[in-house]
Amino acid sequence: MLITSLLMSINQLLPVVILAVLLRLIVPLNQRQLGLYAAIGTIISLLFVQGAASMSQLFEHRGLEFIQMLLCIMIFVAALISCQQNTVAAAAALIATMTLYLSHYMIYLVSFWHNKDAAEPLLLGTFLGIGICVSFGILLFFLLESVARRAKMQPLIVLLALNATAKLLIFLDLASQVDLIDVTSSYLDWRNFLAENSELGRVLKALVGYEATPSKTALWVYVIASAVFIALARALKVKHKKEPVCGS
Repeated sequence: MLITSLLMSINQLLPVVILAVLLRLIVPLNQRQLGLYAAIGTIISLLFVQGAASMSQLFEHRGLEFIQMLLCIMIFVAALISCQQNTVAAAAALIATMTLYLSHYMIYLVSFWHNKDAAEPLLLGTFLGIGICVSFGILLFFLLESVARRAKMQPLIVLLALNATAKLLIFLDLASQVDLIDVTSSYLDWRNFLAENSELGRVLKALVGYEATPSKTALWVYVIASAVFIALARALKVKHKKEPVCGS
C-alpha cells in the first residue's frame, strides 16, 4: 500500500507541478497567484469528486468521460493563450489540470481512507509523494530558469507545447473508451528502449506525455498538435508585439 500510494501520488501530482513551473516562468505568476489558483483547483477537484456519480449518468452514462475530454481541450487552448502572458488563461490551464488529475487521486484516497490498516501507509505514501514532486518542481524551476536566461523563452514554449499536447492523448484514450473515435490498432513498442513505469519514463510521461506503446493515431496527433501549438504561439507572440506599433 505504501509503494502504491507513493506511485499514485507521483503520477497524479507531478503533471500539476510541472505545468505550474512552466506557467510561472512563461506568464509569469507570483507565489501568491499560484497559491490562490492551487486553492481554487483543489476546491473544484473536491466538487468534481462529489458530483462524479451524478455526472457519470449524463449523455448515456458517458458524462464523466465527456467532461474529462472537455478539460483536456481546455488545458490545450488555455496553455496556448497563456503564451501571450495571459494570467487568466494560465489560471484556467492550471485549475483544469488539477481537476483532471487530482479528482482521480482524491477518489483513490477516499476509497481507502476508512480502512484502518491502509490509512497509515496511505498518508505516508502521500506525504512522500508530495515531497518528491515539490523537490522535483524546485529543481525543474531553477533548471528552466537558467535555460530561459541563455536561450530566452522559445525552449519553454516548446516544452509547454509538448506538455499541453500530451493532454490530447488523454482525450484520445477517453474518446476511444466511449466509442467516439476508432484509434488504429497499429501500435509502436518502445518498452525495450524505455519502460513507461521506470523512473525516467514516469518523469517523461508527466513532462511531455511519453507512452511506451503509443498508437500511430496518437503519434500523429501528438506531432501535428505540437507543431500547431508552437506555430500559433509564435504567431500570437508576433501579433502581440506588433500591436503597440500599429497604435502609435
